[in-house]
Amino acid sequence: MKTKLPYESTGNAIKGYTESVIAKGETNDCVVRAFASAFEISYDKAHKYVKEKFGRKDRQGTYGTAITLGNMDKSNTQVNYKKVKTLGKSVSHSIFKTLDYEVKVKGQKVMRKMTVGTFTKKYPIGTFIIIVSGHAFTIKDGVVIGNWEDSNKLKKQVKSAFQVK
Repeated sequence: MKTKLPYESTGNAIKGYTESVIAKGETNDCVVRAFASAFEISYDKAHKYVKEKFGRKDRQGTYGTAITLGNMDKSNTQVNYKKVKTLGKSVSHSIFKTLDYEVKVKGQKVMRKMTVGTFTKKYPIGTFIIIVSGHAFTIKDGVVIGNWEDSNKLKKQVKSAFQVK
């Protein structure tokens, strides 16, 4: 079993990240970095977009990311000629989709929460924005773009996932 995933640094994966004055002064910008790397736009353009459309305040986290990405899916919003698609099964009385899956344990069917490791096995190819508890990052063809520790925490539960294509 793999203990970690391949990792690409934010500086290499995001256009204009190392030169960006905005990026140097930012903290809690995981959604901005995930958005920039998934949609293949510059950090500064992603920063402006997330600020305007997601309601993010400078140097603070982004709240309601899954809802906003879900709304982008419903309205067929395009960014850099790419659209976002929500992954998972619909849940009654909820705007969110679930990534829970069924396994057999000792002959009994049991529902399991999807983890980062399971997600990369199920979706080895493609570009995805992954939302875990209080954090977001990109997985592009099995390579993690985000914080270095995101590639090591394979048992972290995936709350929401969105494919970008």
